[in-house]
Amino acid sequence: MRVKYGIVSILFGLEYVVVLVGASSTSGSGSGGTGDGNDDNNNTTTTAFSSTSSTILIDDPHHNRHQAGGGGLYWRDLGVSLVNCPWTTAQMLDKYDSDATSTIDDGRKQQWRCMDDSTWLLHPSSGFVENGSLCGILGPSGAGKTTLLNALGGTTPRSSGVVLTGSVWYENLLFDANTTTSSHVRYHLSQKEGDIAMLSQHDDFFGMLTPRESLEFAAYLESQKQSTRKDGSKQLNGPKAIAERLLTSLGLLGVADRRIGDRTKWDGGGRGTSRPWMRKLLKIRGGGGGLSGGERRRLSLALELVTEPILFLADEPTTGLDSSQAEKVIKLIASLAKEQNVPSICTLHQPKTSIWKTLDRFILLAPGGKMCYAGETDKATTYFKNIGYQCPHDTNPAEYFIDLVTVDTEDPVQALVDEARINLLHHRFLQSCTPDDAWSSPNIYDRAIITQQQRPQTDTRILVGGRLSSVSLFVRTQLRGVVSACKRFAFLLLRSWRQNIRNTNIIVLRLGASIVQASLFATIFRSVRDDKPIPKSIADRVALLTYGVINMSIMSLMKTLDLFARERGVVMREQMRCNYFSLEYILAKVIAEIPIDASFSLVFASVLKLLTGLRTSMATLIKTYCLMTVSSASLGFAIGSFTSSVESAMSTGLSIMVIFMVVGIINPSGVDFDEPPNWKMDSLAFFSPIKWAIESLVTAEFRGLVFEEKDRGLWGQLKDLPKMGALAMVQDGDSVLTNLGLGNANYSDLMMKLWVLSGIYITISWLGLSFFGPSFVDTEVN
Repeated sequence: MRVKYGIVSILFGLEYVVVLVGASSTSGSGSGGTGDGNDDNNNTTTTAFSSTSSTILIDDPHHNRHQAGGGGLYWRDLGVSLVNCPWTTAQMLDKYDSDATSTIDDGRKQQWRCMDDSTWLLHPSSGFVENGSLCGILGPSGAGKTTLLNALGGTTPRSSGVVLTGSVWYENLLFDANTTTSSHVRYHLSQKEGDIAMLSQHDDFFGMLTPRESLEFAAYLESQKQSTRKDGSKQLNGPKAIAERLLTSLGLLGVADRRIGDRTKWDGGGRGTSRPWMRKLLKIRGGGGGLSGGERRRLSLALELVTEPILFLADEPTTGLDSSQAEKVIKLIASLAKEQNVPSICTLHQPKTSIWKTLDRFILLAPGGKMCYAGETDKATTYFKNIGYQCPHDTNPAEYFIDLVTVDTEDPVQALVDEARINLLHHRFLQSCTPDDAWSSPNIYDRAIITQQQRPQTDTRILVGGRLSSVSLFVRTQLRGVVSACKRFAFLLLRSWRQNIRNTNIIVLRLGASIVQASLFATIFRSVRDDKPIPKSIADRVALLTYGVINMSIMSLMKTLDLFARERGVVMREQMRCNYFSLEYILAKVIAEIPIDASFSLVFASVLKLLTGLRTSMATLIKTYCLMTVSSASLGFAIGSFTSSVESAMSTGLSIMVIFMVVGIINPSGVDFDEPPNWKMDSLAFFSPIKWAIESLVTAEFRGLVFEEKDRGLWGQLKDLPKMGALAMVQDGDSVLTNLGLGNANYSDLMMKLWVLSGIYITISWLGLSFFGPSFVDTEVN
C-alpha cells in the first residue's frame, strides 16, 4: 500500500505554515514511502477518507479532470416515482418479459403499484454522457424531460413528494505519470460546491445591474466561498478577469455596460437612465433599452459558468428565442462543452435540423418517463431501423423520433396503438441496457477500481514554527471568516443599493405620489387647516392620520414585495451554491432599501404638516411615518421569504395588510371597558404596524390638546362639537384619548413597539430564507 503526501503551503503574515496531508492511495506494487498519517512526530495533519479496497487520492473533482480524457456523467437504475419503488432496470425489463397479472396477490400490493405505469414519473433507466459532448433530451410534453434533468442535477424539489431511486455520479479517468497507469475515480456532484451549472427556463437577474456588474458580483461571491475552503486555496483569476473572459467568450462585450432590464416591466429596463448625466451619476456607462432575449440567455449561461462547473444542465435553453437565436445558443453550449471538457445535457422541445446535427447524443423519452433511446445521434437512425422504424430521408430525425413516442389522446383506438409502440421501444431499450450493449460506456457496471470520493475533513493539528498550534489556526481561520463575511456583506449592500437607486421610474413615481396624496388629504380634511384646533376637527384629525398611515404602509409593503419576489430566483440560485448566509442578504436589503422607502414618508409627512394644521411637530410626524415605513417594509421581507413568485407574494401581502388594517384602525365609537378582551383579535393587532403607527400619531396629536374657545354663542358652540361615538361631547384632547382607549398610552412606548415589530419581521424573513429555501431530493452513489 503506497501512501502519498500532498504538501500545502499557507502563508499567514510572517509565519510560514506547512501542512502535510496524508491519505490512502491506490493499491499497487512497489515499496514507495510509508506512513500511517497519525504520527505527531511527523508533524502531519490527518485527513479522513471513506475508502474501499481501492481508492483514488484527489482533493476535488476539478483537479486533473483533463488529464486522461474519458469519463463523464453516469446514472444507474435512475427512477422517479410517486411511491417508494426501488426497482432496477432489470426488474423493469421483467415486467415486460413476464405476465404481470400472475404475480399480483394481496400480499404484493406494493409490487403491483410499482408495475403500474401511472406510479412512475420517470421509469428506471441507466446511461451516461461523456465529457465534452452535448446531449439533448427529446420527447413530447409530459414525457418527463425536466424530471430527468432535475434527477441528474439533484434539483428535484423535496416539496414535490416524489421518490428518487438509483444512482447518479460523475466519473473521470486519471492518468498516473509515475506508473503509466490510469484509474477511474467517482464523485458525487454538488450544487453547493459549484460542481453543477443549471440553466433554468427563466432568466433571473437583478434588472438594474449591467451584465458586467452581474458577472463580477457572481464571480466575487464564488471566489469568497472558495477562499474559505479548508485547503486554503483561492482562485487564480479575480472577479473582473473572470467577468471579462465570460463577456468575451459569449459575445456580450457590446452590451456589457447596458442595464439588463426587466422584460416583465413596461419600460423594458431602459427608460429612466437615458440622460447622460443620470447614467454617469448611477455609474451606467452604456445606453438604455435593456437586453434582448438572446443576450439574456447568453448572460444566464455566463452566470452559470462562473463556478467552472463539472456538469452543465439546461432546461429548455431555447425558450422564448427565434430559430436563429435558438441555434446560436445551442451551438454555444456545444462549443463550451468541448472547450471545458464537461458533459452538457439540455432539454429540447422541437429542435430544428441544424440543432439536431449539433447534438452528439440524445435521450428519447415517452410519456410517463419511459426512456426509448439514449446514445449517439448518428447511430439513432440505424438503431430504430433495426427495430422496424425507418426515418424518411426528407424528415428531420428529431421530429420523427418525437412522433414515434407521441400518443394521440383524441383518438382512443390510435392511442392504444401508440402505447403499444412505445412499450415496444421501451422494452427494446431496456434490453440494450446491459454491460455489453452497443451504446453504453464499456464495462459501465463492472468496473472494479472505482470508489466514491468524499471531500476530506482535515484535522486542525498544524505545525507552526516547530510547535503544534491548533489555537493559532483557529484564531486565524475565524478572523479570515469574519473578514470574508464583511466583504461579502459590502458587495451585497452595494448590489442592493444599485438595484434600488437606479430604479428611477419607481422613485420618481413614488415621490410624486407622496406629494399628491399629502396634498389631496389636506384638501379633503379642511377643518384641520387652522393651527388652533376646535372640537369639530377631532374626527378629521383622526381620519387624516389614519389614512396617511394606511396609504404609506401599503405603498411600502407592495414595493418591497415586488422587488423581493423578483430577486427570489437569483437568491435561490446563490443559496444553492452557498455563496453567503441568509442573514447577510437580509441585512444588506434592509440597509439599502429602507432609507429610500423612509425618504418617501419624510416627503409625505413634511407636505402634510405644511398644508394642514396638525398639532404634532414635524419632527414627530416624520419620525413616526418613517418608522412605520420601516416596519411595513420588514413585513414585506417576511412575506417574501415564504413565497415563490411575484403573484403569490402580492396576493398574500395584500390579504395580510387588509387584516392588519381592520384590526389596527381606531374604532370611532370608542372602547367598551366592560367588554372582556378578545385575545385572538389582540394577538392579530399586535403584529399590525398600522395599529401602532396610528396610536402613536393620535397620542402625539391629542395629548395635552386644549380646544380653542370662540365667542360664537351657545348654538355656534354646539355646531362645533363632534357628533359621533367616543368623539362626541369631549372637553379636551386627553378626554378624546380616554374615550378611544388610549388614556394611558405613551408615545415613546408605542414607537418602541414599532421597533420591536420591525425586528420580529426581519428575524422572520431571515428564518424564512434559512429554513424554507430550496431543498432537494438527492440520489445515491453506489
